[in-house]
Amino acid sequence: MSGDYDQLPGKKGMLGRFTLPTFGYVAFALVLVLFGLTTKLDENSVLKVDMTSNTTGERVIISSGSNAMMSSYGMMMDATAMCVMGFGFLYAFCRKYTWGGIVFNFLICGLCFLWCQVCTWFVNLIFTGKAVRTEINLEAIISADLVTAAVLITFGVAYGFVSPSQIIIICLLEPLAMKINEHIVVHFLHTSDAGGSILTHAFGAFFGLGLTLGLGIKPRNIPEENRQTSYLADTFALVGTIVLWMFWPSFNGSLLYDDASVQQRVVVNTYLAICASCVTALVTSNLVHGKLNILEVQNATLAGGVSIGMSCSYNVDPWVPVLIGGLAGVLSSVGYGKIAGCMENIGIMDSAGATQLHGIPGIFGAFAAAIVVVTTTNNQYFAADTTFAEIDGLNTNMKQFGMIIASVLVTMAISFVTGLLNGFLIRVPVCGTVDNKLLIDEMPFFEKDDEPTVYHTTEA
Repeated sequence: MSGDYDQLPGKKGMLGRFTLPTFGYVAFALVLVLFGLTTKLDENSVLKVDMTSNTTGERVIISSGSNAMMSSYGMMMDATAMCVMGFGFLYAFCRKYTWGGIVFNFLICGLCFLWCQVCTWFVNLIFTGKAVRTEINLEAIISADLVTAAVLITFGVAYGFVSPSQIIIICLLEPLAMKINEHIVVHFLHTSDAGGSILTHAFGAFFGLGLTLGLGIKPRNIPEENRQTSYLADTFALVGTIVLWMFWPSFNGSLLYDDASVQQRVVVNTYLAICASCVTALVTSNLVHGKLNILEVQNATLAGGVSIGMSCSYNVDPWVPVLIGGLAGVLSSVGYGKIAGCMENIGIMDSAGATQLHGIPGIFGAFAAAIVVVTTTNNQYFAADTTFAEIDGLNTNMKQFGMIIASVLVTMAISFVTGLLNGFLIRVPVCGTVDNKLLIDEMPFFEKDDEPTVYHTTEA
């Protein structure tokens, strides 16, 4: 198969079979050079030597208790596992794109985990004018996990529509756009979004919608046979669902290591919300279809983790996250059953249904958080996150409500427009593109034998 690479109808690019190596090595060289110029080790990771008179030259040992950040190592690994394993297996649902879903997900993780650190330096330079090197520590790694998740969500929207070289360009541009949006929302609109309802989930989904529109993807151009699943592929996707469901509380709470009470509240609220969405999504799926729809089982059951992201740090009664998560499960399940078809009828394509899992529940979660802010007292809200209260002592909950709504609108606008521009950009001839006949088909990108490999064993 590899010898026929240039003859495959799905590979169109000026560089032919060298398209991915060219883009890949150039991107890696760019990351390597900028990593050397813009990053440094965290102070707690740098070797320190005691130069006092009594113990000259001895290495200074920093106890684990003095570095609170290390307490989030387990949560960091959970968040990383969500990106690599959770999304990876979840994207194995198409029978003709099982390898593509897992492998290209892996590629995105490897590149974005590194590139996000450089993007942090760029964003600080843009908004502060200071070229301060990014410190590489657990907090930086966790932050990269959250940004990478947005790119993976975008990949879900454009699943099977983009080539590996196009994916590389997306990985270089989307994290920068997301970090800029994050800075605007957090520092100018003073909105806290600990679990990324809009900063991660909605951003990734609407960036993806803009991307597919810029690419000119039309639902009618996708071969019906390429959209089919299989029992094995859906089973792999269910494994991804379980991984994501199990680790979602860590994803939402991993950055809050410096406040144990808030971190515990985030974990508890997320746990309650995602349990609720699991129940309501399954029941709603059965109500709508008469039986359980496996696509909705794989995705809508996770909607509670998305929707509780913004309000997971709020000091509210336990029934509130249960209600938010339960409603999100219903909304997401109905979205897969009804809204997805309507989107395709008007020419909007979302291959993996990321809009129904991340986009709509993310926006719903922001509106739910805004309502919670209005209906609670200032002390209840600001006890959870005092970022906004510290800016102006006269701030009211209604003002915070307005800021949250503004953050939603800004995020939707920035994500969709930058995604649209990215879609136009990667249509240039130098990029290897995917032919309409091979949309959601991994054949052009993998070397496969015509016959399955048989392994023989010798009996002793």
